[in-house]
Amino acid sequence: MSAECLLISANEVTTPYPVYPLGAACLIGALQANGHGASHFDVLADGGREGLESYLSGKHFDLVGVSIRNLDTVDSAAPNECLSGVIEIMHLIRQKVTAPVVLGGPAFSIMPQALMELLDADYGVVGEGEELLPWLAAEIAAGTPPEKKIFYAASREQIWQKPVFTDNAAQFYIKHGGMLNVQTKRGCPHACSYCSYPTIEGRQIRYRDPEEVAEDVARLQRDYGARYIFFTDSFFNDGQGHFLEVAEALIRQNNRIPWSAFFRPQNLERDHLRLLKRSGLAAVELGTDAATDVTLAGINKKFSFADVLEIHERVIHEEIPCAHFIMFGGPDEDEETLQQGLKNIEKLENSVVFAFIGIRILPGTAIFDRAVQDGLIKADQSLLYPKFYFSPHVSRERIEEQIKQSFSHRMDRIYPCSDFEERIVMLHNMGHVGPLWNLVLGGRRRQ
Repeated sequence: MSAECLLISANEVTTPYPVYPLGAACLIGALQANGHGASHFDVLADGGREGLESYLSGKHFDLVGVSIRNLDTVDSAAPNECLSGVIEIMHLIRQKVTAPVVLGGPAFSIMPQALMELLDADYGVVGEGEELLPWLAAEIAAGTPPEKKIFYAASREQIWQKPVFTDNAAQFYIKHGGMLNVQTKRGCPHACSYCSYPTIEGRQIRYRDPEEVAEDVARLQRDYGARYIFFTDSFFNDGQGHFLEVAEALIRQNNRIPWSAFFRPQNLERDHLRLLKRSGLAAVELGTDAATDVTLAGINKKFSFADVLEIHERVIHEEIPCAHFIMFGGPDEDEETLQQGLKNIEKLENSVVFAFIGIRILPGTAIFDRAVQDGLIKADQSLLYPKFYFSPHVSRERIEEQIKQSFSHRMDRIYPCSDFEERIVMLHNMGHVGPLWNLVLGGRRRQ
C-alpha cells in the first residue's frame, strides 16, 4: 500500500562548505520507485526551521523521516553541536503533523538508541534505508505499524537507486559553491581507530556501475548546472581498481566538469593520476591523518609517513593541487612525536595542510576503547555531545601553541580550520566553485 512520505534533512552545518544531502536523494528515489509519494525538505536549503514550520502547516503525511547527518562539527577548535537544532525540528514536527517519525542518517546510525530516547521518535533505521524505509512506509499505510522500533539494514547487498534531487535544494548548493555530489561505492575495509564509516556503511565495499556514475555526473551538469563534483566515497582509490574504471567511464562520457574526492595515501601510481586528471580530477584531498609513524600506528592507519611522502610527490609531480588533513593529539602523541610531526609536515611542500587537535570519540570505535583505557572517559559515558581524545602525554595547550608557531606566516598551513570557512564563503560569493583550498596555492581552478 502506498504512503505519502516527507523526508527532512535536518543538517544546518556548512562546514567546510554546504553539501547536498545525497542520502536523502537516494531515499526519495527508493520511495518513489516503490510507489510511495515522497517529498524532501532540506532545512539548510529550504528556509530553515521557520520555513519548515510554514511547509508543514496544513499538510498530511503518513510518515515523516528525519535524517541526522552530524552530531557536531568534530573539530575541538570549534566544537559546535547540532542536536539542539534537531530537537527543535522534532518539536515542530510534533506540533504540525501526527504521522510517525522515523530517524535515520549517518549520525543516527552511530548512536541509534541514545538518539531515539533523546528525540522520542517512533522508529529508527540504522544504515542504508533504501529497502527498509519503503517497507516501513507500506506497513504504516496499511495500518499494520511494526511493534519493533529500530531496524537495522542487515543485508549489505546494495540496490543502487538513482538519487532524485530537488530543483530548489540543488540550486541552493549550486549557488553556494557550484558543487553537487556523487557516490561510486559504499563500505570501507579499513579499521582506522576513530572512524565510523564501517559502522554506517559496513566493511565490505560494494561498487556502483562506472557507466552509471559517469551518467550521473553528466546528468547533474546538464539538469542542474553543477560546475563541480565531489565524490563522497569514504576513500576514492580502492585497491581493486574500480576508481580507474570510473575515470575511464568519465573520459568516454567526454566529461569536462572538474571533480575531487578523498584519497588514501596508498595505491596511487603516476599513471593512475594521469588517467584521473584526464577524466577531470582537479584536486586531491589526502586522509593523511597523522604526521609520524608512531601516531599513524596509534590510529591504526596501516601506512607510514614515508608512504604519505611518496604519494604526495607523485601528486605534486603531476601538477595536481593537494591537501593533507592531519590530527594531532591522538594516541601515543607526546612531545617527541609533536616536534617530529611538525618537521615532517614541512616536507609536504606545494600543498595545503589542515591541522586538527584531538579526535572525536564515538562509540563502537577503537578510539573509544583507548579513551576508556587511558581514563579519559567512562565506559558508560554519553557521547551525544562532543568529547575528544587527547593524549595524556602532552597537553592540548602545548600542541596548539606549537602548531600555531609552526604554521605562522604560511598561507598554506591552516589551523584552526574554522578560520578558513569565512574565506570559502567569500570566494563562493565571488563565483568560485569547489572546495577552494587550492586557491591558497595560487593555482587557478577550471571554471
